Amino acid sequence: MTTCIPRSLALASTLAALAAAGLGLTGCAGPATEPVPERPDPVVAEVPTIDPDDPVALLREARRAAPDRAAELELRAAMRYEQQGEHDRVSEIISALDVDRLRGSDPHRFALLDARMLLDEGRPQAAWLVLSELPDWRYVSELSNDDRQLAALIRARVLAANGRLVSALREYILRDSLLTNADREVNNRLTWKAALRVDQAAQVAARPEFASEPVLRGWLELVTIAHSRYPSLEAQQQAVILWQRRWEDHPAALDLPPALGRLPELIALRPSRVALLLPLSGPMGSAGNALRDGFMAAHFAALAAGGAAPIIMVFDTAGGDVTRHYIEAVDQGADVVVGPLARDAVRDLVMFQPRDVPVLALNSTGGMDSDASLIQFGLIPEDEGIQMAQRAHADGMRRALVLNAQEAWAERVMASFEAKFVELGGTVVERRPFAATAQITQSVAESLLISESEARAGQMRRVLASNLEFEPRRRQDLDFVAMAAEPVSARALKPALAYHFAGDLPVYASSHMYDGSTDRRVTADLDGIRFVNMPWRIAPTALRNDVESAWPEAMGNAASFYAMGADAWHLHARLPLLADGDPGFPGLTGTLRLGADGRLKRELGWAVLHNGLPVRLEVMAAPLAAPLRRTSP
Repeated sequence: MTTCIPRSLALASTLAALAAAGLGLTGCAGPATEPVPERPDPVVAEVPTIDPDDPVALLREARRAAPDRAAELELRAAMRYEQQGEHDRVSEIISALDVDRLRGSDPHRFALLDARMLLDEGRPQAAWLVLSELPDWRYVSELSNDDRQLAALIRARVLAANGRLVSALREYILRDSLLTNADREVNNRLTWKAALRVDQAAQVAARPEFASEPVLRGWLELVTIAHSRYPSLEAQQQAVILWQRRWEDHPAALDLPPALGRLPELIALRPSRVALLLPLSGPMGSAGNALRDGFMAAHFAALAAGGAAPIIMVFDTAGGDVTRHYIEAVDQGADVVVGPLARDAVRDLVMFQPRDVPVLALNSTGGMDSDASLIQFGLIPEDEGIQMAQRAHADGMRRALVLNAQEAWAERVMASFEAKFVELGGTVVERRPFAATAQITQSVAESLLISESEARAGQMRRVLASNLEFEPRRRQDLDFVAMAAEPVSARALKPALAYHFAGDLPVYASSHMYDGSTDRRVTADLDGIRFVNMPWRIAPTALRNDVESAWPEAMGNAASFYAMGADAWHLHARLPLLADGDPGFPGLTGTLRLGADGRLKRELGWAVLHNGLPVRLEVMAAPLAAPLRRTSP
């Protein structure tokens, strides 16, 4: 009887030996001289298989494996966790992984995860150093498609975190070609988020070197449409339609970002009646009238541009009882309410439930959160202090001298500055409030320790008994001055710094230092100061020119209320977008975004005074701005 010998692990060595002897065994042995007795098939040992998509199984197997194999399995597990978004587990694994055991392209994969971990730790420069030592992922043939997607994503994130936004966009665009349709929608959102951060996108898109990069140029042109202020929703929608006709094959053409893709919906559902609840008399009457006039100026600009506009109903809230005015406005058919202005009145409406129509309040309660049915739009001094700290720190400043007027608003600005600056890792070396302009020179001298330098010189003269020539020296542990002061006081600061040997210290100031004056005789001593301010002040528009022609007081301290009124006009029809996480409306008071607490957050612009006029910092030629003094972190 001829018997087939099963192929099993138990017989593997025997078969190998027979094969080596040249017997040419196949599946069955031929007839033997002596019959082989039958016996039961041996039990075949089951070799456990590892699910390559199960990081838990991979780590379990790694604990039993030899060191080289263990490192490979641990890295595979980290890659799976990365795909699942469990970044804490990734960091835990790669922190303990024996990198020297990795072979082939695994060190490349490890470096990608390491860079991502450094980025999450707030160390973007260190992350970029890791990536810069790697070959371009496009030319590493051993990487899988998933590896390439991850490489492009991490490179894009790290580049964006280091301010290399156009390079980050290129990575997202390359990544798009590796993705399925569903994943491309997510990648488009990431690309758009990075594109929105590109300053002066129109100028960037127009560069000759981008002629061969149509997808990139298309993204930047779309950003320009999103960042531009149009007089009406219809005007912006027309710009989007023209863009789609020009870029019909672009990834965003059929998948527009929500802020632009929802424009037809906003046009169809826009409010037909808007109620303004403002104090038009009494102590807040001037502010209320300026808000109303700014709102109506934007309203008529929309009409002039061919856009539709709602019926405006105005209610004077100077007499109090804002809830009664709200109910009256709703009874008269209002689809949205803009106002009130007084903080107490806003608190009253926050507590008033239920609200039948949404509210765009023109102040902040200062502590009470609200939902999307009542959005708090306030010009909060703390916003300026935070942005002063962020800008100075981004410019490499680490050690600050703080000077501020002894007024409530200035104290609030600089308190928020100090808190944010310290949070970012900076140090406030000294803080000097001053009560009057005449005290600035003395405050500067004391802050720079000039008197101590002079005292040391006097002591040396006495010791040496000679008329020692001496030039006072200021302290050297300061990088810049942060200031919150009105124009008159601000104009005394630069001469005081120069007089006390500190004219090279950059100065960062709040918006209050510039009141819109164009008189060179008045603003000369402000030249070179960087300051945060509303676009209304530093980026003139046709609407601002019209408003200032009709109401000259709009050039002075009332400017912020006119700008706020104009922004309220544009926002009243965009409330659904704000509630859905719109990336930001380019308002005249700043770029406006809705926070989870129901408050609009303002991102202001930056300018520097040059020849008495404000010039936006991003378009300022480098030689015109005072040199920055970078220090070690």
